[in-house]
Amino acid sequence: MHLKSITALLAFATMLSAADDPAVNFVKQIKPILADRCVECHNVETLLGDLNLQTKALAFRKRKAGPVIVPKEPEKSMLYLVLKLPPKDNKAMPATGHRIAKDEVSTIRQWIAEGADWPEGNDGVITPTHKKLKAN
Repeated sequence: MHLKSITALLAFATMLSAADDPAVNFVKQIKPILADRCVECHNVETLLGDLNLQTKALAFRKRKAGPVIVPKEPEKSMLYLVLKLPPKDNKAMPATGHRIAKDEVSTIRQWIAEGADWPEGNDGVITPTHKKLKAN
């Protein structure tokens, strides 16, 4: 019985601390990460992994490999899961260059947990900061 009370108390404390955090702002927090570290390879020209993260419609489209982003479920969202993998794992992302900082990965997780709000229009369009050349 005591263990159940502690578990309930911890769950309640976690909910309270999450409620105190401001909502993640896609344009200010998520878009820059995706532009700098993801869209370089996952765009209309290179389309690595059959994934284009340049717009909401493209990022949320159905894929054979399953959904990339599952709103409110980061643990089912490949976008988040591949960022947590050990660097030597062949599915770990980004595949090249430095890893995304842990605080940015946490921000992506929080954004997905909050529902993965992705605006329409120019605010929701992501242009790569760098472009990777397509291998011939």
